[in-house]
Amino acid sequence: MAYFNSDGNGRGYFRAEGSHTLENFVNDVAKDIRDPETSMTVWKRVRLVDISRAKGQERGEIRSRADLRIPALGSGSDYTVFIDHLGVASVNMGYGGEDEGGGQYHSVYDDFYWYTHFSDTDFSYGRALAQTAGTMVMRMADADILPFQFGDLADTVHMYDTQLKTLLTEKRDEAKERDQEITDGVYKALYDPKKPMVAPPFEAIPPYLNFAPLDQASDDLTDAAKAFDQAFSAANGDAPEGLNADLIRSERVLTDERGLPNRPWFEHLLYAPGFYTGYGVKTIPGVREAIEQTKWTEADEQIGRVSAALEREADLLKQATKLLPEKKAEQAGF
Repeated sequence: MAYFNSDGNGRGYFRAEGSHTLENFVNDVAKDIRDPETSMTVWKRVRLVDISRAKGQERGEIRSRADLRIPALGSGSDYTVFIDHLGVASVNMGYGGEDEGGGQYHSVYDDFYWYTHFSDTDFSYGRALAQTAGTMVMRMADADILPFQFGDLADTVHMYDTQLKTLLTEKRDEAKERDQEITDGVYKALYDPKKPMVAPPFEAIPPYLNFAPLDQASDDLTDAAKAFDQAFSAANGDAPEGLNADLIRSERVLTDERGLPNRPWFEHLLYAPGFYTGYGVKTIPGVREAIEQTKWTEADEQIGRVSAALEREADLLKQATKLLPEKKAEQAGF
């Protein structure tokens, strides 16, 4: 159904990363857990902390958005196989931010003595983590309908789509500026015979890519997600036969058994660790890394693959939505 993991814990603010189908679920649980230091909910505390650190439009979005965004998962020894290979909706969570001096991680000093003397010395945040993870597991296990929500996923996919277009525009602008500086003689002006350098070659201007399939798929997912979420709310927890099976598949249809370019084991098309970033996540990695590496034919191909996965998700949600009114009609005696 879903995989929950904690990759370390300390004192401070609640943090979670994971599948965006679980974003609303994580937010709901965080609203019911009390922060040991402030007595406010951990959701309210992290929201206020995020507002204090944000700038401009980001601050406004945090204040206006119903759910706090959770970052996507990259890689980690605990959850990698579930999210990146098997397509199981996953969450990684923990507390921290107040005691992270660093230096002890994965060393001989990363032990019980260090934890009880320098980190969560009274285990108050260990208790909070147990409450948080335990609540998630129990609510997921006891739910008649798996508490997946797709509006946040669709919203995030639109954000990723916009980021890809911005990335391509930046690459085009950088290439144009570089070629113009070569033409204008900037590198000749900077030449120092005591520190000789070679001017860079002219760079081909990146082509325009066809984002229309991704735009269409994102819109189709948004419409399907809205319809499902509304039907889900109206169902009042009743689980029509076959619905949960569809929901379990909702993460798996975002994978492709061919995997990502040059690393077929990583099958998720929305989330993956970057090829050169270790744990660090790349979202819509096939397209993003192709743009970064100026592989334009590959970028177009990957746009098509991601778009197809999002259309599969939209079709699955349409199928799942049809089950909910049917069950409700049966209960009403129609």
